[in-house]
Amino acid sequence: MTIDIRDARFYVVNEDGGAEDGNVEPLEFDEAFEKARLLAESGESVRVLYTDEASQTEITRFVSHGIPTSAMPVG
Repeated sequence: MTIDIRDARFYVVNEDGGAEDGNVEPLEFDEAFEKARLLAESGESVRVLYTDEASQTEITRFVSHGIPTSAMPVG
């Protein structure tokens, strides 16, 4: 089975507000990157969760901008 990176989903979590703020939704890479970048630049504590389909390049792009990432919990 081949993994298609186009199926990757990212979840931008504002760690100051938590997941309870209702703004955690599955996003494609470009939208998630822009949202996370803007939050981080405004001083918010942000983390991006990603699905297994995410590429190492996408994950590295977040990290290179100082945005922590974690794999989505399975289960």
